[in-house]
Amino acid sequence: MHTSDDSREYPLPDSGRVLGHPGLLWMLLAVTVGVNFAFYGFRAFLAPYAADTFFAALPHEQALAQANYLFAGFGALAYASAILGGWVADNVLGEVQALRLALWLMIPGLLGMTMPDRAVFTLALAFFVLATGLSIPLTVLVGRNYAKDDPKRDAGYTLFYLAINFGAFVAPFVCAAWVGASYGYRWGFLAAAAGALLAALVFEWKHRRMPGAQDAVRFKRPWSTPVVTLGALLLVPPCAWLLAHPHAMNAVVYTLIGLLVLYFVASSVRRRDRVQGQRYIALLLLFIAMVLFWAMSLLSASALNFFARDHVAPLWHGQLLGMPWSFTLFQSANPLYILIFAPFMALLWPWLDRRGINPSTPRKFGIGLLLVALGYGVLLYAVDYLQLPGGKVAAWTLLACYLGSTIGELALSPIGYALVGKLAAADEVSLAMGGWFFGVSVSYDLSGQIAALTTRGGIEAYARVFEGLLYGGVAIALVYLIAAPWIVKLMHGVR
Repeated sequence: MHTSDDSREYPLPDSGRVLGHPGLLWMLLAVTVGVNFAFYGFRAFLAPYAADTFFAALPHEQALAQANYLFAGFGALAYASAILGGWVADNVLGEVQALRLALWLMIPGLLGMTMPDRAVFTLALAFFVLATGLSIPLTVLVGRNYAKDDPKRDAGYTLFYLAINFGAFVAPFVCAAWVGASYGYRWGFLAAAAGALLAALVFEWKHRRMPGAQDAVRFKRPWSTPVVTLGALLLVPPCAWLLAHPHAMNAVVYTLIGLLVLYFVASSVRRRDRVQGQRYIALLLLFIAMVLFWAMSLLSASALNFFARDHVAPLWHGQLLGMPWSFTLFQSANPLYILIFAPFMALLWPWLDRRGINPSTPRKFGIGLLLVALGYGVLLYAVDYLQLPGGKVAAWTLLACYLGSTIGELALSPIGYALVGKLAAADEVSLAMGGWFFGVSVSYDLSGQIAALTTRGGIEAYARVFEGLLYGGVAIALVYLIAAPWIVKLMHGVR
């Protein structure tokens, strides 16, 4: 599993500087935009497309539930495969070759998803997920272009974060609202494939100049690339089977996370290190908060996507730049908010720190949970008291919900990965990071189960779920806000 903090030293590339940053950074940013355009392009319409194409013969409620389960399985598998992809990059291919192969393998996966046959689609989706898992080194390669003490390094990662969200912002406009809505959503996968192709061509152009391109990793051989490709093909059928059987996916996800927790409990007992043991308790408590936050937030592309389609009035009188309004454009709200508010949040914490009022890390996790829960409170109030004459709610209420989730994400998510490296034991950082990353897989699975509860009873069913998320989320947030000083003590000086 990769992190952005790599202890190995590499000679810096002689690629010149553009606007004060290494020239190869801009190539990687273009790759990042293309990859995220592909991923978020079809993610914007995946659940509605599946409901209408593969589950249309079922009763409406069951069709929505099955589509939500498929979406949740896709996300869970994507994050789980990143752990395997990170290992392959570290030990078999090297990071540069792993990313190169991943980019090219994404394209046939996306093209296969254009086929309106459920079996073929599921196999193609599984293949795309496995390819995505191999792309995990992209984050590391950004940092390779800077010296460890380069003051521009953090700014480079800020640009990387903005590139991710720029691709995620543009993708629903092109893949879903334009191509998908005008020609059929199956062709939205083709538009997403164009983004992946652009990323692959750009990286192919200069990948040999990347630091670490000639890494002699432990199991690397001349035939490593075809062997990894064959391995991915062999894994496609079992992964597709998991996507088609959500209960089996549940069992696998929770078994793996349970084994991981047991490993760290046993590790703490074996070490007989009181401080490290308490740090692992703190990490587990924050891990639970992270999983619950994302379980609520990830409903945006499943249950809330259907809610936007069926129960939210269109913006701008149903027209946007001469095109008919599409509910999938709400999927651009989160990345747009991030592009707008991330710079302000980055300045807010140091400003509060200078005044001695910067919230502790556990309190920031509580704030994130509180904000995402209050966002659902806005939707609950809208359903109960602000329904329009046609029975729908105004678009601003959904946008307000996404705003709460996004500000909560900015309070919680950026510090999570850095915290793992500080709280875990030095010889278990990579495994702990993999576990933290795998937590999002658990969140996807939980979100699918929550989303399935919204399908029985029209807008009133959504209201019941929103009510549960509001009161449950606020209660959990208050627990973290109140218990924050105790969790801080367990962290033993880590901030």
